[in-house]
Amino acid sequence: MSDIKEFFDGYAQFVDSVTSQNGRDDTLFEQRANDMSVWLGGNFARMDNAVAGLNGESGEIADLWKKLKFHNKELSEENKQKLIDELSDVCWYATQAAIALNVNLEEVIRHNVKKLKARHPHGFSPEYMKLKKD
Repeated sequence: MSDIKEFFDGYAQFVDSVTSQNGRDDTLFEQRANDMSVWLGGNFARMDNAVAGLNGESGEIADLWKKLKFHNKELSEENKQKLIDELSDVCWYATQAAIALNVNLEEVIRHNVKKLKARHPHGFSPEYMKLKKD
């Protein structure tokens, strides 16, 4: 039993050693949050809510999709509507993030099109994906 305790204690020490100071120290985190709020023109709370919401709603879509694929959940109009409902929530939070960044959603979508056209000028390319580093 002590080997297991030592293992987990060692792992906890490792995790602590690779955690940023802002992630360990409330005072430093608060200062960083204040700096970010200034950078966002006072929209830290809106952006923080948007990021948390995007993760939550995306997770709901992923969980339902998993159940449809692997748990044989019914392929029904009701479940399709649930996916649409969650996707609409993603759009709401994405718009919140755009507001926090002082851009409109049209600008975000146009940026996405420009970025993807530069990345895939002739459509999707498996060759490009093999070269991509991330």
